[in-house]
Amino acid sequence: MSPIQIDSVERFPVAEDELLGFTLELPGTGEASRSQTLHFDGWVLGKDSPVAAVEVLQDGRPVLRIPVQDQREDVATAFPDAPGAATGGFSGVVGALRLRRQFELILRGVFEDGTTVPLATVSGGRTPLQLTPTPGPRPLIVTTLGRTGSTWCVWMLQSHPAIVAHSPFENDARVGAYWMSVLQTLSDPTSYLRQVFPGDVTENDWWAGYEADIPSRINDRALGGWLADTRVYELALSCRERIDSFYGFLAEQQGKEAAYYVEKFLPWQIDADLLRELYPGAAEVVLVRDLRDVLCSILAFNRKRGYQAFGRELAGSDDEFIDSVRRSGEALLGHLRTEGRKVHLVRYEDLIREPVATLEPLLEHLGLDPAAAPEMVERAAISTAAMDHHMTAPSAASSIGRWRTELDADLADRCDAILAPVVADFGYATDAGDSPVVH
Repeated sequence: MSPIQIDSVERFPVAEDELLGFTLELPGTGEASRSQTLHFDGWVLGKDSPVAAVEVLQDGRPVLRIPVQDQREDVATAFPDAPGAATGGFSGVVGALRLRRQFELILRGVFEDGTTVPLATVSGGRTPLQLTPTPGPRPLIVTTLGRTGSTWCVWMLQSHPAIVAHSPFENDARVGAYWMSVLQTLSDPTSYLRQVFPGDVTENDWWAGYEADIPSRINDRALGGWLADTRVYELALSCRERIDSFYGFLAEQQGKEAAYYVEKFLPWQIDADLLRELYPGAAEVVLVRDLRDVLCSILAFNRKRGYQAFGRELAGSDDEFIDSVRRSGEALLGHLRTEGRKVHLVRYEDLIREPVATLEPLLEHLGLDPAAAPEMVERAAISTAAMDHHMTAPSAASSIGRWRTELDADLADRCDAILAPVVADFGYATDAGDSPVVH
């Protein structure tokens, strides 16, 4: 089976007021790659000013930026009077492990002034890495957003004798995410081709290849194939071994026969998808909290620390920030609804109000003894200074429905109105006159 299969390539209608022309020569519909790479070749020509680069977006975020600078005599011949026609070509490549199993990529042209124009969509699928399972702790992925009580959730989960985590309130370790990011970087052609096309080795992080200023192909096809395929699997094995070693040591240090290690991930992080591929026995919990309380908690935590974070620093107004919280909630909802995804949904409010009754089915989902739930709750109740630093309400119970009393009336109404469609889909009441209810 080919590592990457292209299902469809669809061009956007040419924006005649912005472009003279655009052609995507690779990839094409129905094509299959022979390695863990996806190539993009073509040309694009701006009408009034040159297109500086072609960006490839996944989930609205760039995964590749390709300079438009390749020599194209055919384009220069077809458009003899157009500025930049002779260098209107582009050629770039992205590693397969930066792509979702089922992906939809959007290509857009970027002009020198930063404005953009849509060019095409490329949809397809990626064959997962298939590694032989190993003994030891498997990932327990907690997919959630910031300020959902996720650190408390991890703290409670690691209270189980078969689950390990490293200092949730102090360090909030991301060992799995770290090594998956290493794997993505080192398996990407913009990085591994640096061995052959090093460029300026005095630059910091030159080996990572963040700037696409190297050829997208290597003339030695045998070497190129080995670097793009065999080495990817070797890297994956090595990165998994590093994770296994860390959590094996941690389990021994904590005196646990660990079945899982627990880490948090955001719903759009591909790192978690890769962990599932490297660990066939991985499990996942989706943790959700009333988004209105999430927003309220973010604002309170920012005040407590004295600086803006969790996306508030990027928003120009309260309404922009509320809308960003809405989009994050929609991403989490979309992740939860992904077809074929086996997850266990936990609501923050249930975990606070009825921790034992909430933990028991979760433990069953993990294949662990649910009888451990009461002792987990008792252990997790021990307060620490680091835990107190995370809190922005007098108690966990008082943090439920806090948006109704802590936000001023106008902001609360706007918050409720903007977030209502998403919180309703998660099962929360949206009438500001009612008491907070989780269905």
